[in-house]
Amino acid sequence: MHHALLVPDILDHIFAFIKADSQQISRRTFAALARTCSALSDASLDALWSELRSLYPLVSCIYDTNMKLDNEAQINTDSGPDLTVFHKYAYRVHKVELSGYEGGWRATAVPDDLGVFHVLRIPTPLLPNLTHLAWTDELSLALLWPLLNPRLLSLRISSFQWNPKSTPLLLSKIRGLCPELNTLGLLFYLSEGYEAIAESFLSRVICSWKKLEVLDYSPVGCECILNLSALSCLRILRLRVDNISDLNLPTNSLSFPSLHTLQFQANSLATANSILQAMRTLPKSIDIFLPVYRSGDVGVDTVEPILQPISQNVSCSNLEEFRLNVPAFLSNGAVNGSHVLRPLFLCCNLRVLRIMMTPLFLLVDDDLRAMASAWPLLEELELFDCRNLYPPVPPQPLPIMDLPGDDDDDDNDLPPVPPLPVGLPPVQPLPVGLPPMPPFTMMGPMMSLHLDATASFQDFSMVRSTRTPEITFHGLISLLELCPNLRFFNLAIDATKLDGLRDGKPGGGVCNRLVKYPRLVDSHISDPEAVARILLDILPELETIWGEGSPGPFTAMYSSTLPQGWDEVHKKMLDSKAAQRL
Repeated sequence: MHHALLVPDILDHIFAFIKADSQQISRRTFAALARTCSALSDASLDALWSELRSLYPLVSCIYDTNMKLDNEAQINTDSGPDLTVFHKYAYRVHKVELSGYEGGWRATAVPDDLGVFHVLRIPTPLLPNLTHLAWTDELSLALLWPLLNPRLLSLRISSFQWNPKSTPLLLSKIRGLCPELNTLGLLFYLSEGYEAIAESFLSRVICSWKKLEVLDYSPVGCECILNLSALSCLRILRLRVDNISDLNLPTNSLSFPSLHTLQFQANSLATANSILQAMRTLPKSIDIFLPVYRSGDVGVDTVEPILQPISQNVSCSNLEEFRLNVPAFLSNGAVNGSHVLRPLFLCCNLRVLRIMMTPLFLLVDDDLRAMASAWPLLEELELFDCRNLYPPVPPQPLPIMDLPGDDDDDDNDLPPVPPLPVGLPPVQPLPVGLPPMPPFTMMGPMMSLHLDATASFQDFSMVRSTRTPEITFHGLISLLELCPNLRFFNLAIDATKLDGLRDGKPGGGVCNRLVKYPRLVDSHISDPEAVARILLDILPELETIWGEGSPGPFTAMYSSTLPQGWDEVHKKMLDSKAAQRL
């Protein structure tokens, strides 16, 4: 082995490349390294065992060590269980994400695994170096105990049923077992009649962690939110407000001196407006999501109650990122609502603006110029019609292939390797030329779309927008000129209007080398060759027009749902760039 592999920085760099692969491939690679290279074995095992989606790999360590294969399996209980192999790998585990249902297993898989530790009287905490724990899918809080330890920094408990007797006791005990938590997630179901008790208790428990920096929370009422101001170290606050009634918070009643990001899912426009008015100082980033089933049939002008409190806040210049997802405006008519965005013009340091709603504002070139003039630091701009959302087809898990040599008898003495997680299907690799898709909406664990099974909602699948784009390439060129830091845009551009853009330098000298993966394919097109020439002139580093969120030419839905001609633009761009390299 080369001595360079013993340098920690070089090894970390190599491992980073391995981890960049899909989870299945990276785990197979680390398993192979652990078995074939003694010098890299410890480091590979650390990487392999650092994150688990199931406790079964640890349980299997006990099974494999303590089972004798005779006529039937028998546990060797003469001197108690042999835990040497279990402890060898348990201390390597730093992150565990558990759910009650794991990729086709029965829902009792996690309780069964924990039951083995209990029956064999394994000392607790089971994982002494565990720092991150996600506990989901209505698993009982009582089962959580063996995994808690003083080193735990992140704990996420979601989808549990509030019990008026046991829940307060168990939550209060967690505070004593995990005093150093800086990240906490609490999502639960509350039966009617217990709101007042839960509201008071939760406020006390959460605020007892003085070092909390990240909080994901489903508040019961106003008191649960107001008391959070005691968390002076809070940097990221995510709220999911599912209350039937609207929240009414006092103006300027919330103060978070260290807050960087505010994300919330609101049950109504009134609640969203109340939360924003309550903020004494705006953070740098705001994400808002209004679910379909709660917002009702309203018009585009109702976004103003959300934006007005931002413009009226004396700290509006603090805001750098604003995201709004409102898939509830079900009107099919086109509305010129460019004036709705004007309250945000006071946010002069805005770098990211992403708005997804139905119907979308119709903007003309002058509107886009005004926006670009108001936000010269803009890096990302998205004004997207939610009806162009395409539900992804769930990918199938890749078959688990045996490693070379797995069938050899010599492998019996090798250290156990945790099996691949089977909870979620692997992410399919992107086509060549596309970048990794960064998360840009609030559709994370806290902000996931939570539909009411009894409520009707609009079917957005495979629906093309009927809106007519008014922005032309002239407006886009102005945007690129006035916002030199722009890296991504998703706009509906009328690619049929090419007047004055057919000469040798259609951009008039405007050139942006930062934009590589925009989304343009929702626009109509008339002359693919001219459009390709314009794009390469103003965006010379362009890699693809099938940017973030685009169903590109590699998908089955492409040919029947997108305007014709963009596939030809893409091909001409690639041919032109290939010719330039020769």
